[in-house]
Amino acid sequence: MKTVFVADAHLKGLGDPNQAALVKFLSNLKADNLVILGDLFDFWTGANKVVEENYSTVLDELLRLKRRGAHIFYTEGNHDFSMGPFFTAKLKAKVIPNMGEASLDGKAFLLLHGDTVSMTFGYMLWRAFLRSPAFRLIAWAATPGFVWKCAMGLSRRSRTKNTGYDKGKRIDEALRAFAVSRLGAVDCVVFAHSHAPGIYQEKNGVFANPGSFAADRSYLVFEKGSFRIEKFKG
Repeated sequence: MKTVFVADAHLKGLGDPNQAALVKFLSNLKADNLVILGDLFDFWTGANKVVEENYSTVLDELLRLKRRGAHIFYTEGNHDFSMGPFFTAKLKAKVIPNMGEASLDGKAFLLLHGDTVSMTFGYMLWRAFLRSPAFRLIAWAATPGFVWKCAMGLSRRSRTKNTGYDKGKRIDEALRAFAVSRLGAVDCVVFAHSHAPGIYQEKNGVFANPGSFAADRSYLVFEKGSFRIEKFKG
């Protein structure tokens, strides 16, 4: 059995070369399971016609992957959440809002994006608002195009505030500490968010990060009981 993990593609719409690369990657993918560990999209919330149109090529490719027999898991990130009927009803993906366990090839996995591991109070409030009935009402009342424009603005602001080596290193250290604390209860912890690919063997199990598909086209493979990191060169 082969499971592929991908995350942090941060797709920005039809003109984004990352979307074309991801479509090509998915079209050639041969795997029993695809686990998306969040932030595949730079923005996704609920059902929005404009959003779905901007991501139509990758959504179509995910449907083709499902028809080829792959099982799809989607762990929501800080840029994509409330995944809505395309993922839950049409794609029939197992959507994990925060973190969740899954059995893959006889091993117990804990899957998460990672943004909830070390949250500031301000981010905690902002995250709660974006997932609240009040925000869903605002998004429903606004035109789909207006929601898309606002989302792209918020996404740019988020990247400006959250870049830098020191911040990335602190996030990665917090994720590693969290993973080590959970190993033993599960065999493997797999997360994303820090954009830092890696595989780490600990006494009680393994934790791993596929890295960022947007940054270096990296992804993670679990096959025959072991992990490896690969890069898509298409």
